[in-house]
Amino acid sequence: MALFRRPIPATGPTLANDALDPVVAATYGEASLERSPGDAAEGIIGHYATHLYLHEVIRLPLSVARQLAQHRGHLYLDTLTTVTDAVAAELGKHTGGGLSLNNLRRLSDSAAWSLGRHDGELSLKRIQNLNDKAALGLAQHDNELYLWGLKHLSPSAAAALSCQRGDLFLEGLAWLPDEVATHLARHFGKLHLHRLTHLKEAAAHALGSRTGHLCLRGLKSLSPTEAHLLSKHRGPLYLNAVEITDAVVHSLGQHEGSLSLSPPSGIRDHHLASLIQHVGPLLLGGLTTLDQRTAAILASQQGPRGIPGLSGLFVNNIEHVTPPVAAILATHRAGELSLNGITALTEETARELVRHPLLTLDGITSVTDRVADILASHAGGSLSLKGLGNVSPSRLAKLWQNPGIELPHRLRLDPATPAATGLSPHPSQDEMIAVIERIAQAGEEALNIK
Repeated sequence: MALFRRPIPATGPTLANDALDPVVAATYGEASLERSPGDAAEGIIGHYATHLYLHEVIRLPLSVARQLAQHRGHLYLDTLTTVTDAVAAELGKHTGGGLSLNNLRRLSDSAAWSLGRHDGELSLKRIQNLNDKAALGLAQHDNELYLWGLKHLSPSAAAALSCQRGDLFLEGLAWLPDEVATHLARHFGKLHLHRLTHLKEAAAHALGSRTGHLCLRGLKSLSPTEAHLLSKHRGPLYLNAVEITDAVVHSLGQHEGSLSLSPPSGIRDHHLASLIQHVGPLLLGGLTTLDQRTAAILASQQGPRGIPGLSGLFVNNIEHVTPPVAAILATHRAGELSLNGITALTEETARELVRHPLLTLDGITSVTDRVADILASHAGGSLSLKGLGNVSPSRLAKLWQNPGIELPHRLRLDPATPAATGLSPHPSQDEMIAVIERIAQAGEEALNIK
């Protein structure tokens, strides 16, 4: 954070941003002021389009708040412990990005109503108590809302927050009373309840009736009944820490929507055979090694209603696969196959994996020239290599010539890349449409969609 504490000097009506200054360049467009801005800096700060970190501001005058509200970019005021209602009213008008007030301990009803109108991400991670009127004020918010400090919610406050239209982070709640669970289940955005370790049946029933993103990544155990009730949930479901049993995997295998599991004790083949029946993308963090038998179970995943390409398999903790295992995985046709834990490829393994039509290998950082040639031959819909950093210019040119291959943006910025590949660094709309059509056609052919 030392780089962000460096003052940025004013040069006339703007802030100096010398791209040749290694310290300024290293902030990636993020500026910070060591002291509270004075009158001379108010207008400058208000019009500087970047993330602005004001780390040592402990008091915010109304006139400065009014200018900061004009700022275009994220605004971090994480040392403020209090704000007046008038200052909150000005900050609520900020529309240029997120607003972080992570050191506020209390929030008046009026301030909550003002901040609830903020048009962007809102972070209030140290608010520990929220009365019903303040909850109604924050419920107006329609972007990410972080309330990590809340340890409990009244049913009325939960009912109010259920009307909030953005992503809701309530990571401090360690337990859910029945009424609170019922109200929160009605929330339409992404709901994050990371601190819950156990659920009562009534809460499992309420959350199971929900449709939408539900993250319970701290949940450690589910009874057979709770698993059955929760499996009725529709949409992305994250259960990263839950221990699995025969009854739990049988129920979760009936869930519809993406499912993320990372059991601390791993996943045995007979459990995997049940989980692979799940309808939707499957994220399995509990697998670290693969033999041919396990690979065959994974490759048997089916898309919804048996349609290829509409699901996906994400096993990103696998660091190495042998050529025979790769050959089996390449037969997977349910959708995307993500193996981001693999950091290096042999020629034999690359030759097998490249047969998969929708492949993600973002953990690969470097490839030999021969492996690059093999990857460049990919004929499916997409091959993601977004972590690639070390490849010779001639092989990079070959990779760029394949429209189905996704490469890191930093490689596109290489001045040699456009000339080497013949691709425009800023393709026209017609060029983009042509590329997308080629990718779609290749994907359909590879998946044999009728």
